[in-house]
Amino acid sequence: MTSPLTILGIALVGALTVTEFVRVVAVRMRVVDEPGGRRVHRRPTPRLGGIGIVWGFLCSIGWVALLTGEQGPFAGQGALVLGLLVAALGMALLGQMDDRWSLPATAKLAVGIGAALVLWGTGWRLETVGLPGVGAWSLGMWSLPATVAWVVLVTNAVNLVDGLDGLAGGVGFLVCVGLLALPGLGATERTLALALAGAVLGFLWFNLHPALIFMGDAGSLFLGVMLAALTLRVPESAVPGAFPLVPLLLLIVPLGDTSHAIVRRSWAALREAPSFASAVRSLPRRVFAPDRGHVHHRLQDLGLSPRRAAGVLWLVTVSAVLLAASWARTPLAGLLATLAVGSLWGWGVLAVVSRRVRAVRASSAATAQEGARESARAA
Repeated sequence: MTSPLTILGIALVGALTVTEFVRVVAVRMRVVDEPGGRRVHRRPTPRLGGIGIVWGFLCSIGWVALLTGEQGPFAGQGALVLGLLVAALGMALLGQMDDRWSLPATAKLAVGIGAALVLWGTGWRLETVGLPGVGAWSLGMWSLPATVAWVVLVTNAVNLVDGLDGLAGGVGFLVCVGLLALPGLGATERTLALALAGAVLGFLWFNLHPALIFMGDAGSLFLGVMLAALTLRVPESAVPGAFPLVPLLLLIVPLGDTSHAIVRRSWAALREAPSFASAVRSLPRRVFAPDRGHVHHRLQDLGLSPRRAAGVLWLVTVSAVLLAASWARTPLAGLLATLAVGSLWGWGVLAVVSRRVRAVRASSAATAQEGARESARAA
């Protein structure tokens, strides 16, 4: 059997080598993101790094399939793996076209729905929902729409959160680690998560701030579909009722940011439109319109550097991964972990707020003293 380190290493090396090649080609072809607007980078940066992620992933699972054959983790899972590859590579191709020619958001939505239908048809399905410790309930005829909604939501959430150097890649890597930490995850899913983790890790070498290359829509859409599909398998490996709590925790950063963006943009459309009817008509356009209100933008507005802003969101993901792994084992472990992590974050937030209050008071006192000195000199 192929060892986990080998699966991880092949994907990492494949992503490293191809990402560097793509970076050089993209610069020569001028397929770059120019600085300015909502972007935080200060120099033209290539945006085809997703090709490296896809290549590293394919190299790793191809090696496993070739080496292990009918005795390996993909034995008897041909339709499952093929369906995932068709969906993920289809979205990567769409993203590649969007990186080159800027396709409309409706095109990405339509292809995303098609990818979700392919996944459902080949076995990547959401069939139960519930709550750990309470129970699980079958979705029945609602399995198809629920699966499509989940895949489209997660795919677009990962795409939206890719706005800061290393953020989407770091979150994607940590989610893969969280999936590997879940009890009872199948051999097929574990191999796919390992290969994806290695490919993303290799890409991150070039994507940490200041980034040498961006993953672009090709990478973020590929990563989003992969994470959406793998999290659909959580109910089969964890405690009954693990969906949606455990996957929501794993994907808390992209899903939280996307939910906030939808509410924020919808409220802006309703507030600014002259009538409710015109607000409803403009709602789809406003929801898909980019802005500078994402969580990483807010953190930078508070004074954090791009590296520190990404680090905070990685830390949030690590905390959520610990909670997800705990809830996937027993409700008691989940409750204890929630209390512990919540206490640590509460203490940290209080410490930061107290420091900022002291800084504001010190600044006010210095301003008052300077004013007093100015008054004394004038007298």
